[in-house]
Amino acid sequence: MTFKLVIIVLLFSFIFVTNGLYEDQAGKFDWKQNYIGEVKFSSIDVDVKTKRLYVATKKNVVASLAIDTGDIIWRQILEKGSDGSIELIHPTKSKIITLSGINIVKIRGWDVNDGYLHFEWSLETTNVLYWFVFNGLLHNVYSSNGLIVVDTYYIETGVKGKATYTFPAHWFNGFDRCALSSGSLACFDTANKLNIGSLTNANTQLLKVDTNGDQIKAIPGSPIPAFIVTNKNVEKLVYTKENKVHIRSLKSRASLFIYTYMADRHILLQISSPTQETIITEGSILEDATVIESLSSKETKKTMKISNPSISSVFCGRSKANTVNCVALVTTLDQSLMLLKMPGTIKWHREESLTSIINVELIDLPVSDIEAAIEKEFGNKDSFLDHNVTTGAFSMFVHRVFSQFQQLRTLIATVLGIIETPSSETIGTKSNLVRDQFGLHKIIVAVTSAGKIFGIDNLSGEILWSVLLCGIGQFYENKVDGLQLVPMYLIRNSKHLSFSPMSTLFLKNEDSENTVLFTFNPINGESKNGVQQLPYKVVQAVPLPVLNTDSVRSLVLFDSTYTPHLYPSNVPLSSKPPPIYIYIANSTNGLIQGFTVDVPISGEKFSAKEVWKTQFNKPTHIIAIGSRDAMEHIHSQGRVLSDRSVLYKYINPNMVAILTLAPDTMHKSVLTLHLLDAVSGIIIYSVVHKRASHPIHLVHSENWLLCSYYNDKTRRTEIASYELYNGNQQSNSTEFSSVGGSLIPPIVEKQAYILPGFLQAMKPTITEKGITSKHILMATTTGHLLEMPWSFLDPRRPLGEPKEEGAIPYIPELPMSSESMINYNKSLMRVDGIYTTPSSLESTCLVFVYGLDLFYTRVAPSKTFDVLKEDFDYLVIIIVTTVLLISAYVTKNLASQKALKQAWK
Repeated sequence: MTFKLVIIVLLFSFIFVTNGLYEDQAGKFDWKQNYIGEVKFSSIDVDVKTKRLYVATKKNVVASLAIDTGDIIWRQILEKGSDGSIELIHPTKSKIITLSGINIVKIRGWDVNDGYLHFEWSLETTNVLYWFVFNGLLHNVYSSNGLIVVDTYYIETGVKGKATYTFPAHWFNGFDRCALSSGSLACFDTANKLNIGSLTNANTQLLKVDTNGDQIKAIPGSPIPAFIVTNKNVEKLVYTKENKVHIRSLKSRASLFIYTYMADRHILLQISSPTQETIITEGSILEDATVIESLSSKETKKTMKISNPSISSVFCGRSKANTVNCVALVTTLDQSLMLLKMPGTIKWHREESLTSIINVELIDLPVSDIEAAIEKEFGNKDSFLDHNVTTGAFSMFVHRVFSQFQQLRTLIATVLGIIETPSSETIGTKSNLVRDQFGLHKIIVAVTSAGKIFGIDNLSGEILWSVLLCGIGQFYENKVDGLQLVPMYLIRNSKHLSFSPMSTLFLKNEDSENTVLFTFNPINGESKNGVQQLPYKVVQAVPLPVLNTDSVRSLVLFDSTYTPHLYPSNVPLSSKPPPIYIYIANSTNGLIQGFTVDVPISGEKFSAKEVWKTQFNKPTHIIAIGSRDAMEHIHSQGRVLSDRSVLYKYINPNMVAILTLAPDTMHKSVLTLHLLDAVSGIIIYSVVHKRASHPIHLVHSENWLLCSYYNDKTRRTEIASYELYNGNQQSNSTEFSSVGGSLIPPIVEKQAYILPGFLQAMKPTITEKGITSKHILMATTTGHLLEMPWSFLDPRRPLGEPKEEGAIPYIPELPMSSESMINYNKSLMRVDGIYTTPSSLESTCLVFVYGLDLFYTRVAPSKTFDVLKEDFDYLVIIIVTTVLLISAYVTKNLASQKALKQAWK
């Protein structure tokens, strides 16, 4: 018995050791933030045990939030696109009922405590107008044969109810002229009169309201039928009670919400924000307009920006002092979510617009004051760090005395406790935004589709600043997928000590569609006079390889008439740049044009000359264009073969990869990859993939490309790999030329691989000098972030015995081992993109993943060969070094004494 007990104890001890493996590394260099998206429907549950919020969002997410903190308790993600679009949410005591889908509707019941699925049934419908729940039954409102038909279903079973109501459809004039609230439908007829009828009883009398209007919308969550009628920018509240219509005038335009407070009385809540820093709440009795003082206030919040707040759901009750208190879940135009405890106190705040990031950039932080003083002290007039540095002996002596005085003052203040020394906990806070030694500390500048720019600390994930682009301009639209896009350029980095960093966003004017430039400081978000209206529409922007006299990287802007402009135009360039080659692609008609521009030093007018033009056959659409990263460096020019010969890489800096998709009568769709030289317009290589469809991703780095697509024939995700070589001799040994004679076609190695999953995004790692091995980061639909070495995707993997050193024999299936998941158990859902940037450490690449969740980490494809390990034994190396030094000194003395004795012999 004792022996068995010992065996059991040993087994349990092994289990604990296994669970603790690598646990100390989790969360040390990475962080993850979970979000839900813009709220569409919500409900407040103030039960003593739960105290939760239940929300449904436009990202097809059903979630439960803690009412005290706003933290996510559970989250369920439905199907992507219209199949998972949530059209209705109905809370009960034990379940949350959701209705999602358009043609095939799915009704699900979720457990309120843990989000488990209790039941699910589907219904195929057509011509659906509205859905609503009344008396525990699901009502389906649709049109059929000139009638409005209402079918009822039992929510949990899907069994069709006994009652089916029909109404004449002559007063239904479409969604823009009608609104549904609490089972009643209100529509404007042809005479512009309002008609209100209940859809829950076929014998209900149609109520006609003597009011005109041009717009109507329902008040969400109202317990009684209530509508807002707008007539020439004048709003009126129309509601029905006891089969009578009541009209109440509204003083100001605000978000309204009606809450049942007593059996015969209702509370009308209004919230508005005349400015971004002011929030006004008003509460009154709906029936007699009696003002409730405890719900009415006007407060100013300078720490946050509030844009067009609207009430999503409310709960009210009486306090011990017999005053009415309410908590309201408030959403804003910039997709923020906050819980407002009336009057005016914000308990918590969530930035849900971070689920819709459309552009991102990692910006280097400026150096500290001490390092800046050193740079100024030892700088020179030609230094790109500072153009105002004098190099005289006296001025340098003054700089040295001043910097020594600053260091002495900082030391005394630190000793006296006036200034606290930065600790590991303060790294990444607002007071410590300086560049570190290895360039690991940066700021993530993210632009969201809600029109908000964020500055996020990459070490902690803290939001440092935010800017709301309200009234400045609109975003551009991607003609391929219809999504919003906004070009962003870092025109001046933080290396220039005399100037602050500058980033520029490209927007468009709402009326004229001309381009609007918004310039801001990416370190603190400040933008003094940063809005500039251009008199033309920009279709392409290219940064110049030289700076102007203000250390700004000027941009060449192409307008819609293909006329180039220089921005900024009022500052001359520091030197004349070489001729610039620009290409413009039209995704809809498949036309690509190449131009050359000779940019002058000053702001003189200049023109562009068309060099080449390529037209793809219609109806071909350009779906993706991939070029090498501007920050990428290529360390090795060739590849050593088994016979010690060198296979030189085809490195064309002007090559771009173009993916086109065209319908085909035999193969459904045909995906074509074109490798195009952007200077000469020559198509270097083309390849066709038949029956390929979305999702499609393209990666271009060094002399290789990756193209992933879904194969409709084999029903799997395939990744095509291409690698280009010059051969055993390098055609351009000194520098590459696209116009110096005929181009020698490269040798193209190609191979295809099978990925056991579906990709959401794909991105290669990048390092400062390009010495580190390349890895490919792949975000899968299962929530994994896979780090795949390039050697697995190498098209030169041999079919038999490997003839090259380090070559892996070819196997079609790519491995997806758990050790390659760099996000371990932190699942990343609905990934929109992956951003990689180098650090000052050659071994380390910084990775930022955005989508429904945000995730940041650092990867080392070739391990951290330039950094000492954390468990490095400093004591042993010090002892060994000391012993070696002493031994060397003793040996030297002994050798000198021996030489002296031999000399006297």
